[in-house]
Amino acid sequence: MLYTGRGFFLLLLCLVLGREAAQAQGPTPPLAQVAAVRDSIGRLLVAEPRRDTTRVGRLNALSFILRTNEAPQSQYLARQALALAQQLHFSKGLLDAHFNLGYYFRACNQYDSAIYYSRKALDMSMRIQSRYTQTRAYYNLTRIYTEQGNYAAALGPSLDGLALAHTIHNARAELFQLVQVGRIELALGDYAAAYTHVIEASRLIAAAHDPLGTGYVYFGLGDISREQGQWLAARRYYVRAETNWRLVYNAHGLLPIELSKAEMTDRLGDHLAARGAAYGLLRRAQATGGTPEQVTRATLLLAQTWLATARPDSARYYAARSLAASLPAHLRPAIRDAAQVLAQASDQMGKGHDAYRYQALASTYADSINGEATRRRAAALQTQAARSQQQDQIILLRQQARLQTQQQELQHLRYRQGAAALVGLALVVLAAGGYGLWRYRRRETLRQEALRTRIAADLHDEVGSMLTQISMQSTLLREGRYAPAQQQAYLDQMADASRRAARQMSDAVWSIDARYDSAASLLDRLRDHAHEVLPPAGLELDFAAEPAVATAPLPLATRQALYYIYKEALHNVVKHAQARQVRVRLRLLGQQLELLVHDDGRGLPTAAGRPGGQGLRNMRMRAQAVGGVITFAAAAPGTSVVVHLPLG
Repeated sequence: MLYTGRGFFLLLLCLVLGREAAQAQGPTPPLAQVAAVRDSIGRLLVAEPRRDTTRVGRLNALSFILRTNEAPQSQYLARQALALAQQLHFSKGLLDAHFNLGYYFRACNQYDSAIYYSRKALDMSMRIQSRYTQTRAYYNLTRIYTEQGNYAAALGPSLDGLALAHTIHNARAELFQLVQVGRIELALGDYAAAYTHVIEASRLIAAAHDPLGTGYVYFGLGDISREQGQWLAARRYYVRAETNWRLVYNAHGLLPIELSKAEMTDRLGDHLAARGAAYGLLRRAQATGGTPEQVTRATLLLAQTWLATARPDSARYYAARSLAASLPAHLRPAIRDAAQVLAQASDQMGKGHDAYRYQALASTYADSINGEATRRRAAALQTQAARSQQQDQIILLRQQARLQTQQQELQHLRYRQGAAALVGLALVVLAAGGYGLWRYRRRETLRQEALRTRIAADLHDEVGSMLTQISMQSTLLREGRYAPAQQQAYLDQMADASRRAARQMSDAVWSIDARYDSAASLLDRLRDHAHEVLPPAGLELDFAAEPAVATAPLPLATRQALYYIYKEALHNVVKHAQARQVRVRLRLLGQQLELLVHDDGRGLPTAAGRPGGQGLRNMRMRAQAVGGVITFAAAAPGTSVVVHLPLG
């Protein structure tokens, strides 16, 4: 049988993605072929319902293909792949599912979940040595931090991803990393360095052979020209980016680049053309479920075109709509720009009081944005300088090592000459050291005894009871008195108790492991535990911590107490609260760390209505043991648990 070029490509791609369960990690297929590939993999999923690793691969491949044009379906497929891969203990499937979920949450601006899944993907890719996927995880983390404005955090994964992409000689990965480095430098105001990196990426277009990457290069060049006020050049680059992205994106995926192109049209003075484009883009954003940012951009562009054509009444109408849409989404640049248009339109209409009020609002947001941008740029520059200094120190250490090798003979001779003096000094030091060691060991002995007592109590109360339960149930099963169905139920209970005992043992080991003795490690542990227990119970998580918490000095006792109180609080929410959402906040209050866990459930039960349990009492005892306090308060709706623990 003869195939056309396109037919052969479709057949080959379906075989690779479907029958071999390979992941769609390379260039994005053209939009004209996505539907055919999607239908082919869909038919394979229906025709072969076996729950094996091949099915995990197909689910992940289809999720990746649909990640931009059909984001909700992509998330649904990735979650199916994740659940099945967990059951099968399939590492590669877990890696790709976590990566796809990280990409989805980043596109939805849900950055906390995006960071969680992207970090998981990065850790897994390092563990199984999937170096290409590791570069993709670095890139996704860089995009997340850049979109948050956290340029200091973005620098590390950006440079690490670029170095790895260059090492594995992958032109596509290197192209995306170079453009992202350029975008960070653009945000830091270094236009020359940004342009150099994006131009370097453009030289990889032919080798990458990917319209998505080609469009990303031109999009980066357009943003650089835009920041420098070169409106015509920016529009030309945006047009070239749009031409390439039309091959892979549908109407929803093209909204951001078309909005940028229309904004440049307005900047060039063609207000009527920009207005016509803005009307169409606004309708498309509303019809296809566009993000709040896309809706506010289109509405604001309409307001600006009406203002430029001396129609302040229409400008005021659309600017008010843009302001109303951007306020609940906390889009501060959009709020500033909409307020500025409202001030100008009100002034032209003779409404001086409104003009003054909107101008004050615009100035407030402008000051806030500029101040925060300055702080973020300063932090990024400090990180960049520290990284450069670290590299310089490595070079210096290597030079010092070579010099030390050359001086070994001279040092040996000097050691001989001073042997007598060193022996005497050694005796003095030994005596002082022995006394210091004795005191240190005595303190360590007392500290370890207290620590062993606490760990023994925890293991006895929690792990011991679970192991006792497993022992009793296994004895009953060994006697063979129960029907098969009841035996299976007991086996399920034993398996669940074993898993809980393993988790409690892991928590006890983690709480004393010096490798995790930092506030940043505690935050990761708190976030991971919340993602493990809340989503499976149908609860939404809103987790946030002040940046200063990650660098705060944290005593071991405080870390242990906070973690166990936090676990008990989440357990109570899942078991008793009947809530839909849990909000977690951490912040510093002087020399204290504050933890807030709030749910929107049914609130605290009355003392008479609570049948038993030691959870709240144990939480209070743990807080008091380290000199802290804990309060439980009813909040309409739900319950708030507030913990204050000392840092010193």
